[in-house]
Amino acid sequence: MTSSAGSRKGEARPGETSAATESSSTLGFHLKRAEQVLIARKASAVRALDLTEPQCKVLGFLADGAAKSCTQLSREALVTSQTMTGIVKNLEAKGLVQRHASPDHGRVMLVSLTEAGADRAAAASDLAHSVEASLREAMTTEDYDHLLALLRRVTAVAPELALGP
Repeated sequence: MTSSAGSRKGEARPGETSAATESSSTLGFHLKRAEQVLIARKASAVRALDLTEPQCKVLGFLADGAAKSCTQLSREALVTSQTMTGIVKNLEAKGLVQRHASPDHGRVMLVSLTEAGADRAAAASDLAHSVEASLREAMTTEDYDHLLALLRRVTAVAPELALGP
C-alpha cells in the first residue's frame, strides 16, 4: 500500500534517509549501542553475585571506604536521587551497605559498605575487569589502542563543536 506521497509507509523517499537508517549511521547511535552491549555483558557476569549492574556501580563508588550520601552517589551514577535511594535500599536489604547519620549534617544519611559489601564489591570489580580484558583480547593491540584514542578525541572535541549550521 502506498501513501499519498507515493512511497510505502516507513520507507524513505528517493534522496531521503529514514529516521531509523539515519540514527543507526550516527556516531551517537554506535557509541550508545556499544555502551549498552558492554553493560549488558557486565550485568550478566555479576548476576552470579546476585547484583545488578547499577548496584555494582554503587558498590564501586563506595569501595574506597569513604561514606557518601545518596545525593553524592546519584551524581556519580548520573541517576536521580529517587533511583539511588531505591538502589541503596536494595543493597541495604542484602546486607551490603549500611546507612548512618552524617557527623557534619544531622539530617544527611551516609552510605558505607559493610564487610560483606566490600567483599562483593571486590568480586564484582574482578568480573567487570574480566569482561574488559576479554574485550581487549578480542581486538588487536593496535585496534584497541586506536579505539581508545578515538574515544578520547571525541571526548575532547565534542564540547567545542559548533551548534547548528
